[in-house]
Amino acid sequence: MARHLMACTALVATVTAGVLVAPAAASDHGTTPGAQQVRKAAAAPGDVDGDGFGDLAVGAPEDAVQGYAKAGYVSLVYGSAQGVRVTRHKGITQDTAGIPGVAEAGDRFGSSVTTGDVDGDGYTDLVIGSGGEAIGTVAGAGAVTIVFGAKGGLGSEAIAFHNPKPAAREGFGNNLTVGDFNHDGRDDIAVSTGTKVNVVRGASNLRDIDEPAMTSFAPPGGGAGMGRIASGDINGDGFTDLVTEAYSDDGADEGTLGVLPGSAQGLKAQPIGRTGLPFSGYSVVTGDITGDGRDDVVVDTTASDGPDEFLLRMFPGTAAGLGAGVPYGGAVEPGRAGVLADTDGDGHADLVTSVTGAQDSDGIQNAGKLNIVPGSPTGLNASRARELTLDSPGVMGVMEGNDLFGTAVAAGDFDADGRADLAVGAPGKYLQTGGVSVIPGSATGPTGLGSLLFTPDSVDHPAARARFGAAVGATTP
Repeated sequence: MARHLMACTALVATVTAGVLVAPAAASDHGTTPGAQQVRKAAAAPGDVDGDGFGDLAVGAPEDAVQGYAKAGYVSLVYGSAQGVRVTRHKGITQDTAGIPGVAEAGDRFGSSVTTGDVDGDGYTDLVIGSGGEAIGTVAGAGAVTIVFGAKGGLGSEAIAFHNPKPAAREGFGNNLTVGDFNHDGRDDIAVSTGTKVNVVRGASNLRDIDEPAMTSFAPPGGGAGMGRIASGDINGDGFTDLVTEAYSDDGADEGTLGVLPGSAQGLKAQPIGRTGLPFSGYSVVTGDITGDGRDDVVVDTTASDGPDEFLLRMFPGTAAGLGAGVPYGGAVEPGRAGVLADTDGDGHADLVTSVTGAQDSDGIQNAGKLNIVPGSPTGLNASRARELTLDSPGVMGVMEGNDLFGTAVAAGDFDADGRADLAVGAPGKYLQTGGVSVIPGSATGPTGLGSLLFTPDSVDHPAARARFGAAVGATTP
């Protein structure tokens, strides 16, 4: 089987082919060389290569590989003292040496991507979903690939796994999260599919296991189907918990938000909180909005025809688990919860929601925008909410119809300044070639200064209709 590695020779300037870079504010990157060196010496969330900076993974699941339509690929772009810079990157397909499987039409390798240290060696690993992967004769069953991090860059070791009982078109790997559920220093992988959540435990020898064991859990209120999942320490006991959204009857009917707690033995089946939702299909995100040491949960505003009190609703973390829902106090615009991350370094996670249907200046739909709501000791601060688009001052690029800016959102500390930076996928940009906008955090949150916009050309993988940016993955600091 022919295999290849994509070259890493793209150059970054103020404006280059496929890359636009905004000037950075001096105050954002004004640390002394000595201070920066200290940061590099410490372990960093999402740091694949061990240089102290978080790294960014981008999925392009619609790209053709070796002529196979929608085989898909993933690009890893490394962080630096200047943030994400595409001069250093690595591309991965299922035809790359060391990656299990082979690129085939419809695999959709990179349909989801996240990061975590699953073997506990100090290097962050990539966890990649291939939602269209065939397992034997079972079409579209789906699979998950782990590519292990290593000193100096992404390694060549990888394993893959799938549902032990694959079902046609279930898309195993499309919906996943990582978290250290048993607090052993190794991230575990949770994959939702059908009516269950399947968990693979992190282990020091995971790269040597051909078929890692899975444990299945039924989500609170489940029975008919699973929605989105997320991980976070909701009760503040040091064990990561699993947040689920599921439905018991019909996907258009009521849903249930629930939390399965972590423990020294791993996830427990008895929930530490559950509450009904007027619909299923919400996205859920976790992060410490109030700064009390417990992660809070936010459900998004997608169900615009539902009861107003469930549009952008926060459920605080408490010592007992999931607290009672708190309605958002500001104006609500239908959108999808993207990430909770501390973008201004004040100790409070800020909420980022995406409105992919937003119009551009010419009234063309699906250009996309972000709404950013700062966190505070009392919750989400609606009075300081603001919008960001590709037309915002300082943000590189131009807001255009069908960009679908905000389809995927992740956060990581790519410049190691203690503030979360945003990575925003726009898979519809440039006639569905796609692009990713990286917007650094600052003392006042994301402003656009120092931002960049890059495309498949930037990572030496020029491809039409690749939908680059349909998935983005990083570790929220």
